[in-house]
Amino acid sequence: MNTHFDALVVADSRFAGGSTAALVADVTAMSGLGMKVGLCFVRSSYLDDTRDRVNAKALALADLDGVTRLEPGTSARGRLAFLHHPLVFFRGIEERLALSAERSVIVAHHAPFRADGSLEWDPIMTRRRARQATGLAAWFAPISGVVRAQLASFAPLIRQSTADWPNIFDAGDWPQTRPALSGTGLTIGRHGRPDPLKFPATGAEIDAALPASDDVRVRVLGCPIDALAARGGHPNRWEVLEFGAEPVADFLNSLDVFTYHYHPNWLESFGRTVVEAILCGRPCLLDPRLAPTFGDMAQYCRPAETADALRRIADDRVAARARAQAARQTALRRFGAAEMEARLSALQRDVGVAGHKGASTPPARTVRKLVGLYRRKVGGATG
Repeated sequence: MNTHFDALVVADSRFAGGSTAALVADVTAMSGLGMKVGLCFVRSSYLDDTRDRVNAKALALADLDGVTRLEPGTSARGRLAFLHHPLVFFRGIEERLALSAERSVIVAHHAPFRADGSLEWDPIMTRRRARQATGLAAWFAPISGVVRAQLASFAPLIRQSTADWPNIFDAGDWPQTRPALSGTGLTIGRHGRPDPLKFPATGAEIDAALPASDDVRVRVLGCPIDALAARGGHPNRWEVLEFGAEPVADFLNSLDVFTYHYHPNWLESFGRTVVEAILCGRPCLLDPRLAPTFGDMAQYCRPAETADALRRIADDRVAARARAQAARQTALRRFGAAEMEARLSALQRDVGVAGHKGASTPPARTVRKLVGLYRRKVGGATG
């Protein structure tokens, strides 16, 4: 077996959702570049055997050209190594690996602090446990500015890649088949798994974030109808589709504006659904907490401000379409699969950063949160 690779990738194959979508996109792009990839699946106590099943899309990566499935215990070396999802390594993996690489990163798909300010995982201990289990002395590669700011709170005890490592997307999967804002009235909406935390907290905010009216049609792909109604919202005013009822690209092309506001107790580390909408050429109205990730690719407002923001968009549709196309070009540069080769090259040359600049949490508070995390663990809590 060839034990020298261009890249080593370590992941738990039981993840569903965005983390595995990001893993699949990364490895697929590496294979497309003709790279030799050593892929090792591990089992972490973070995932519950009775609930989490092996993800078929993750397993299928072993069938790609240049990808070799590595069994635990195999010695392997790579120019680069990617350890996917910090909680996998913070909670600990069953296997012991013998890996080495010129540059190793833990791809931080998940922020260490929760939305309520409590600490879910410890980056310092995560790095230590990852090294003990794999042999790799890894930096962190945050998937967004939100995650980067939180990780900076632990500087200088950890190091981050200079550039973020956001999810990547194949533009061919997200075509523009209908120009946005090309008809009368507006069709707005959003898509995603039907998690109540992915929607605002109160009925008034839920209705305001997706303001159905005679002039505004609302379509939602994936919606916890009963939970939103229990909060006092009126999802009966919307056209609600079960997630999977339409291909996501087709759904997005039916919209004129993509909107996304969410609960105060939810922390969105990245926002794959937003990128998908941008690549389909949809103007986006987002929760202001997403500004560090998407910058000028979107507009931001609170739920109560959505109706006014939609009126401004409708009043100058030509300008809104132009902004959406500019955002699409920015997204292609930042998140396009075609940029993978340049990103890999930059990571290989990277000197990293270990400064506290831009940190979301002051040092004294970070220490208190670390103490709180381990007190909860001593008390038997899992997080």
